[in-house]
Amino acid sequence: MAGGRGGSSTVLVVGAGPVGLTAACELARQGARVRVVDALPEPTAQSRAVIVHARTQEHLAAMGVLDELAGRAVEITAVEVRSGAAGTLRLRASTRGIDSRYPRALDTPQPVTEAVLADLAARLGVVVERGVRLTDLAQDDGGVDVTLESAAGPERARVGWVVGADGGHSRVRAAVGERIEGVFHGEHFLFADVAAATTLASDTIRLFASADGVSGAFPMPDGRTRFLVQVAAPGPPGSPTLAEVQRLVDERMGEHWRLSDPRWLVGFEVHHGQVQQYRRGRVLLAGDAAHVHSPAGGQGMNTGMQDAVNLAWKLALVSTGRAGDALLDSYHAERHPVGAAVVRQTTRLTRAMATPGPRAHLRDVGLLLLGHLPAVGEAVAASLAEVRLRYRGSPAVGGGDGVRGACPGDHAPDPAGLSDAAGAPARVGDLLRRPGHLLLTTCLSRTSHERLRRVLGGLGTVVPVRPAVVAGSDASADGPVLVDPGGVVADRFGIGHDGAALIRPDGYLGYLSARTDPAEVARHLAEREHLVGVGGA
Repeated sequence: MAGGRGGSSTVLVVGAGPVGLTAACELARQGARVRVVDALPEPTAQSRAVIVHARTQEHLAAMGVLDELAGRAVEITAVEVRSGAAGTLRLRASTRGIDSRYPRALDTPQPVTEAVLADLAARLGVVVERGVRLTDLAQDDGGVDVTLESAAGPERARVGWVVGADGGHSRVRAAVGERIEGVFHGEHFLFADVAAATTLASDTIRLFASADGVSGAFPMPDGRTRFLVQVAAPGPPGSPTLAEVQRLVDERMGEHWRLSDPRWLVGFEVHHGQVQQYRRGRVLLAGDAAHVHSPAGGQGMNTGMQDAVNLAWKLALVSTGRAGDALLDSYHAERHPVGAAVVRQTTRLTRAMATPGPRAHLRDVGLLLLGHLPAVGEAVAASLAEVRLRYRGSPAVGGGDGVRGACPGDHAPDPAGLSDAAGAPARVGDLLRRPGHLLLTTCLSRTSHERLRRVLGGLGTVVPVRPAVVAGSDASADGPVLVDPGGVVADRFGIGHDGAALIRPDGYLGYLSARTDPAEVARHLAEREHLVGVGGA
């Protein structure tokens, strides 16, 4: 159902950057009809966002493209914070201890990320229409009338839904009367994508604090580095130059890099804020169209791509008539607080790194003291990697009876030590490559398994979790199983040996219970996720 130029069930994605492409791929993968337009005639050649954090990597793995991206990226395993003219190390945060299957960051230019996603979109039957600009839209209860402009002239089309992933100057956002609300005095930065000869290891992102602002060095493939430098005001026309960037790098970060071969030198102004509503009827906003903030933590693209993953499975169900549109209210409920937190955190980080005078000394002492506490480094790394995000209290999650540890709304654990029915190593994360929900059950009753399959129907896959391979069984007849001799699923999910865990297509726990009750699962799907056609138990 990926193709098609319009229609009342089509989702129009406006913007073919990483956020829009993620939305389009996940919509198509989950069965929706998708159309994608982008105002640019060609994909950007500018390196722009370069960091892909651990939680985003988990989503890309479920989409089946992480290995391809990782093969074209530099692996980052630590973040350092330094300060003063000598660049004294104040805090080092290793990624190795974060709770993810991918305890690292990947650094690669944004065009590479876009190319990997665009290739996946093409395999899913989604064509990106370039040089096509949305100029207007009007919606009613049955759909959205859009006006598009291209070299061929104006086009008027009717679609079911519109996803605005068209960046900080979003036309979609303006068309529905939303605006970014926040801090508008702005902060000025220089970005430089250059070849950088250095003896420093390429597995570390380095942030530098000074009275003049935050600066950073982000290693990229092929001996290149992305430099970020906060400045007091924009430079004259034609700036920044390579010589200017070299001077600022030397002054702010020490004489560790010799720069050459600039591919992208740009100055820009950053604001901090977000829209009040991520959803306006049949129009939904994601990424920079919904929130803008400092680039210091490298979280903008990641937050936007995770917006898209959260939205896409819900919109796929709604647009194909498998769920009521009330499910889409949970997109704002879950992602707006995440965007607000990222805006707050990056604003605080930028301001703290630019603290002048005696307060800077206090900051440095505090960082030095905290840097000697391993738990602090782990917390910093986990925060940047976004692996502690959760949707507890969301209107779309429920259950939790008798569960110890995990809670509905948490990200689903992905423990090692499991195998499939043939004895090969298996992971929960790998099963998320299947479209739809995953319903894990540690209950051994085949009757319960059949009842759960009737409840879930075509909305996903029931996965029994067994303590051992059952002799003579043919798992392929009923679908996948997980063999768990150590009981790690019972422990990590907190559901014991007779429980159920419903994992949403975005990898988060929608429902948990220490007792497998198909009728309760059906009730959750109908009442919390507003799914229609849920089978009887």
